[in-house]
Amino acid sequence: MTRSSSAQVKLAAVGGNRGRSIGSLWNNRPSSGTLQFISRDPLPNRIIIFNNRREMATDILVPTTKITHEKPSEHVAVLPAVGHPGELPFPDGVRHALVIDCGDMEALQSKDDEFLTKIRRFVEEQDSQDVDFVRIQGTHPGDLPNESTWKALDGLRPRHLELRAGWDETVDTAPLDSLDTPWPLESISIMGAAQNEPVITKHFWSISSLTFYYSFQTPIELPAGYIPQVPSALRHFIAIGNDPCDMVAQWRNTSMSSITAGLETLRLESNNGCDFRKKDGYENFARFLETCTSVKSLELTLVETPILRLSDDPERDQHLRDQVRYLIDLPKYLPPNLERLKFRSIPESARHLDVWLRCAKDTHWLPHLKSISLRFDMAVRDPDQGEERPLTPSRSEATELLERIYQELAVRDPSVQVL
Repeated sequence: MTRSSSAQVKLAAVGGNRGRSIGSLWNNRPSSGTLQFISRDPLPNRIIIFNNRREMATDILVPTTKITHEKPSEHVAVLPAVGHPGELPFPDGVRHALVIDCGDMEALQSKDDEFLTKIRRFVEEQDSQDVDFVRIQGTHPGDLPNESTWKALDGLRPRHLELRAGWDETVDTAPLDSLDTPWPLESISIMGAAQNEPVITKHFWSISSLTFYYSFQTPIELPAGYIPQVPSALRHFIAIGNDPCDMVAQWRNTSMSSITAGLETLRLESNNGCDFRKKDGYENFARFLETCTSVKSLELTLVETPILRLSDDPERDQHLRDQVRYLIDLPKYLPPNLERLKFRSIPESARHLDVWLRCAKDTHWLPHLKSISLRFDMAVRDPDQGEERPLTPSRSEATELLERIYQELAVRDPSVQVL
């Protein structure tokens, strides 16, 4: 593999683009060997981010039936996508999508409710038999979908389920396990949930793909007493926004502890400073990563930076030093069988490129690695200082270190490609 003799440095200012989404910055990809620094800009909170991204989303060409509370049913040719264009993958081969829009309705109790009747009538129609994607959304402050909604949907056999939480940011999947016609789900996506209480369904064990999008403090669990008879089928996990690192780290101590046994692709975007709120958060996350021995592809975005704010308590300060060390040494804890690695962080993290360089020189580090991308261009504002702290090393030094990392990996046999 041939490379230029030196990496380029780019400084892209984002001032004047405060309405810009994170996704628009994501697409400013540097060329191979480029270390790109972007000045910080405040990020919207998770609710605003979620809504903004929905507005910018493009439509997906798939026949869609939309059943809305207090509105006539619609049959349209497109399904509105979630997120910035290209940000979230959409399942292949979807023939017919069903959108259940609960609007601002209150929890339904009567089985004769007009809204539920519309759903049941559709399920009984021949046109419903090819529905393989179901999206349920609502805004009322109550658990959605509720048990009545699930029962009205009984009879469908979708392969993909998408749940978009309402204003109270909760979802309830427990009734899904009690349907008379089991759903042969392959994927579940949960968006905008922030409920502290676990989302529970045995389908977490049998699906191959699971996505969380701007959810927060939303654990997942298997039903009490449920004992899987086969290994977990989960192969692909995506968590974008808020606390994805805390989320996966806590799996180690729950019924989901072995869910990563067959995991192949892992994408975690901790991009708005809401992560690592739990005690020993850095250590728990590092320990989680090193247990993902089957993961071949990792995309990791972190806006956290190893900063120590010492106090008058020596014991507390030593604990902080120990925790920060896990973040500095994160390359040492990466899944050992990685073939593809994309890492993105803020400019301050470039201060620890020497750790990456030492790892790159070690032929036992990620011996199966085929491709890599290291970027330090995340836009974030320091909540205490409000302005960019000086970088250590300097930008020229960081660029040189990055180039040396790539050169060390390039001389491996086989050579590691720079993405």
